[in-house]
Amino acid sequence: MAYMCITGLLFLLQILMLPVPECRAKVPAIIVFGDSSVDSGNNNFISTIAKGNFAPYGRDFPGGGATGRFCNGRLPPDFLSEAFGLKPTIPAYLDPMYNISDFATGVCFASAGSGYDNATADVLVSIPSKKYFILILRHARFHELIYLLPVIPNCRFCAKFHFLSKNVITIDNYFFLLMVTYILLPMLTLQGVIPLWQELEHYKDYQKILKAYIGAVKAKEIITEALYIMSLGTNDFLENYYAIPARRSQFTIQQYQDFLIGLAENFVKQLFGLGARKLSLTGLSPMGCLPLERATNFMHPNNCVKEYNDLALEFNGKLNSLVAKLNGELPGMKVLFANPYDLLLRLITAPSLYGFENAEVGCCGSGSFEMGILCTRDHPLTCTDANKYIFWDAFHLTDRTNQIVSAYLFKDLKSNFL
Repeated sequence: MAYMCITGLLFLLQILMLPVPECRAKVPAIIVFGDSSVDSGNNNFISTIAKGNFAPYGRDFPGGGATGRFCNGRLPPDFLSEAFGLKPTIPAYLDPMYNISDFATGVCFASAGSGYDNATADVLVSIPSKKYFILILRHARFHELIYLLPVIPNCRFCAKFHFLSKNVITIDNYFFLLMVTYILLPMLTLQGVIPLWQELEHYKDYQKILKAYIGAVKAKEIITEALYIMSLGTNDFLENYYAIPARRSQFTIQQYQDFLIGLAENFVKQLFGLGARKLSLTGLSPMGCLPLERATNFMHPNNCVKEYNDLALEFNGKLNSLVAKLNGELPGMKVLFANPYDLLLRLITAPSLYGFENAEVGCCGSGSFEMGILCTRDHPLTCTDANKYIFWDAFHLTDRTNQIVSAYLFKDLKSNFL
């Protein structure tokens, strides 16, 4: 056991002590597409409930303010930008506090809640308000299993889930907030989050502004030499395919994976046509180990959902094959498959080896259900030290975990793009 601890600590030190390269010119900018794993705040500026621009989000971010990142601090693209010798944070394209002088060295087009499938971006507005209310309470794929109960002794408000066996899960003091949301939601005018096609349209606008700012020659150099990062896919499965019946009525899970792979291929080819030549395509994490999924794993309470982890592995295999295909078809373009799965699974299954104390729940609130509007500043259960946790909320990683993942991925990025 002592040997394992030493090995884990040495591994952690190795990936955290990577030197910052001096070859800044080879990667003059980082350009980001994706979902909440990389969204640095674009959702702040659209009419959606999928936001993280309030406390306690951002409490450990430089300056201590919520930016819209679904994290207590920075995201992987921020750490990677710094590792490449660029700025320590990548601004959101829609944030009016920034302009093209900021975006010239890095810009984020990602939108929390988005996916490869354009329909994923509309999940929050394509379902009735009653189902959305229960989506907040738990997860839409279990909406028919949830019943609100009156006050139970020693449990102010509870929800009972019926699924082969019966479990009672404490919702704590969120019941009032949930009921208000349920009542007010039909009165709100919401839109979907930014779909991937629209992220690309924003990028096209960015190119025009960049050319006007520094001239066509320099703009072309930045566009060609920039590192492009894509990180998305989890929402397509957990918040779309398994949550809403529309795609399940059209595709088997294998067919849906192939559908997403086709969308990813088309997107990369469009980026290539627009000048991109260096791309990191990020695979799925062990999404069955997200606190939200563990908390509702009724067959094996609090364990990772094997079905979802197996799905992530299968989809990652298809992404890896796509990367090989693209590298053979797109002359002059280098696509790298960035796979965080194995590292995150090691952190989750043996957290103490890497200095963590908790891998089952998030820091915010109870850690099992809270994310977005349910992750509130005043929840008495919110942890005081997020560095002890792998997950910040029920769906997203902490700043420290993001730093470890980024350092791990940077090794391959450095060898391929520097």
